[in-house]
Parts: sequence; structure tokens; C-alpha cells
Amino acid sequence: MKLSSLLRTLTHGGAAVAFAVLLPRAASLAAQWVLALAAGPAELAALANYTSRGMVVVALVSAGLSPTLSRRARAMATRAGRALAGGAIALIALAAFSVTLAYELWAGLGVVAGVITAFFSACSLFAAASKSVLPIWQLQGRFLQTLAVVLVFSPVASMAAAMAGSPAAVAVALGLAGATPALLLVRPTRLWRAARYAVRVVRHAAPYSVANFSTVVVYPLSLSASQSILGDHRTGQQVLYWSFVAALSQASQAFAARAVAGTVGPGGEADWHARAVRAWLPSAVALSAIAVILYVLFAVPIPWLPFAGAARDAMTPTMLVSGMGPLITDAMCVYFCGPRSRRALPVGSVVSSACLAGMLLLAPGPLIRHFGMFGPSVLVGVVRLAFLIDAPVRRYALGALALLVAGFALALALGRGVVV
Repeated sequence: MKLSSLLRTLTHGGAAVAFAVLLPRAASLAAQWVLALAAGPAELAALANYTSRGMVVVALVSAGLSPTLSRRARAMATRAGRALAGGAIALIALAAFSVTLAYELWAGLGVVAGVITAFFSACSLFAAASKSVLPIWQLQGRFLQTLAVVLVFSPVASMAAAMAGSPAAVAVALGLAGATPALLLVRPTRLWRAARYAVRVVRHAAPYSVANFSTVVVYPLSLSASQSILGDHRTGQQVLYWSFVAALSQASQAFAARAVAGTVGPGGEADWHARAVRAWLPSAVALSAIAVILYVLFAVPIPWLPFAGAARDAMTPTMLVSGMGPLITDAMCVYFCGPRSRRALPVGSVVSSACLAGMLLLAPGPLIRHFGMFGPSVLVGVVRLAFLIDAPVRRYALGALALLVAGFALALALGRGVVV
């Protein structure tokens, strides 16, 4: 392949966008690993506090922001349209910053920690829009410039902050890296028009985000409970494991998106959903095998492999199943959700999240000791499979639900929780 053809492949099309979207997440994994080695797992728990608490308010609109903006391709193709979208996103991000800061100050987090959490919240809002903005920069010939700015923040700045042992600086660098593509949209525009556009975007994005929001709310509660029950060190080890699990989930969703794109065609939605699920299944099996290997590396000492089994005191048998859960449930609930399921899924997500949140507030001990700090979020995702009610995806969802529930039951029967 000629060099010019290689560069064209790397800077155009879906592969380049996928690389730019996954780059901050990959750099985040590396930064978390370096931070754990440089400052200890306790600082990793502090980083997770900034990022998880900062994403709660944003989750109200983040999941639906990118598809909502993607439907406005004609407006985004003009300079005025991009400036209007940038102004709208900036106003929504400002609202997220203000609400998050007010809540964190009220909760007693502290001024500095509250500002960092609120800043990450605003950056997360911009990052949610970046997937739909990157193709625009490709068409405008500004993809490489955008990617260069992303690289400055992460991995360069984030790795430097991690080696310095500063979780706050890592959170700021990672937030800016993810936000950069959408931040470049911001240009002078009329405030009133931007405000009206922001209201329209939120109104269309919110329904997509309800199910995701209910899951995100559970995570900070379980993280806080885990820190008080298991301690910062073990919680930090579980956070590191969860970071890899989240990356596997992102990869699974990428395969699901490719499967959907490759199978949409003749027939109704049910027909191409069935073809897409069958096309996605081999990748889900392969990623599940990687999840098993990941659990072994964290929980089982291997004499010839440094750091293998270093987190065994923080790992439970249920975490083996939890490592596979998100890569199955997230992909199925996002990409293979039919029209009836789209109405039922938010209700199921809210109800299951409310039940898990109540358990975490009233009696968190057994749940945290046996499922870990990320187990409650995984359980919400597993329950969501029961609300995929459209045929023929329903039988795949019920099969996955049965396998995951059986896996959790077997893990609870054979293993024990974390010893406090």
C-alpha cells in the first residue's frame, strides 16, 4: 500500500473516527495503571471519585447527544450551524458544571475537589458530542489538527500527571482530551439562538439517556460504599479492573455498531436485528474470553508473570461474571433495542436502579463484599435484558440473562466475598 493511500485510510472513514474516540479511553487506562504504580491504588480511587461523580448529571443527556447531533448533518455542514451547535453544547456544559459544583459543595466534597468534579462533568458533556463532530472535521480537512490537540492532553499531559501522582490533574487532562473535538466547535454566536437550540437538543437527547442515567447513578453510590467498607486500597484495585472491563464493553459496542451497519437492508427492523445479533455474537464470545483472562491476571498469582494476582484480596468469584456482563448487556440494550423495547427499557432501568440504590443506602455491606464496587451497576445491566421484549432479539436476551444469572449463582455458591 502506498503511503498516500495509508494516510488517506488513517484520516478518513469510520476507522479514523473509531481510533480518535477510543484514544482517550486507551490513554485513560494507561494513566490509571501508571497512577496506581506511582501513588498507589488509593489515588486511583480518588480519580474514580472525580470522574464517576462528574458524569452523573451529564448522563441525563450524554447518551443521546451524539445521535441527536448526527441527525442534523445539513446544519452541521455550515460554519453558522457548527457555531450554533457549539454554543448550545457550551450552554448545556455550563449548566452541568453549575449543577455538579452546587451539589458537591452541598455534599461537603470541598471547593477544589468540587471544581475538578464539575469541570470533568462539563468536559464529559463535550466528549459525548465528539463522536458526531469528528466526521465533520474529517470533511473539513482538520482531522489531524484535532487529533494532535487530543494527543497533547492525553496521553502526554495525562501520563505526566499520573507519574506525578496527581489524580486531580489526571482527571483534568483526560476530560480535556475527550472534549477537544466538540470544544473546537465553539465560536461566537447569538446567545438566545444557542439557548433555544440547546433546549431542542436536550429535549431530543433525554429519552435516549434515561436508561444510561439510571445505571450511572448507581456507580458513585457503590464507589462511596466500597471505600468505607473495603478501604481505598482494595477499591482502587477494583477500579483498575473495572476500567479494563469498561474498555471491553466499548469494544463490544463497536463490533455491534459494525454488525448493524453491515446488516441493515431489506426487511423490517426485526429481520436486520436478527442478522446483526448473529454477526455480533462471535466477537462477544471472543471478548468474553479476554474478560476471563483479565480476571485471571488480577486474581490468580502466576510465578513467571509480574503483578499477576496482586489484586486477589480485592477480587471475588462474582467479578468473573461481572467482567463479561457489560460487554453483553450494553451492546444488546443500545444496538439491538426494538421499538417496544425502547419504551420498556427506561422503565426497567429506573426501577432496577432504584432497588439497587436503596440496597446501597440501607444495607451495602453484603452487596459490596460479594459483588464489589462495580457489581451493582452490572446487576442493573443484567436486569435490563429482561426488558428487551421485541422478537427475535428477545430470545437472545433471555438466553444471555439466564447464562449471567446462572453464573452469578454459581459464583456465590462456590466462592466467598472480600474479607474485611
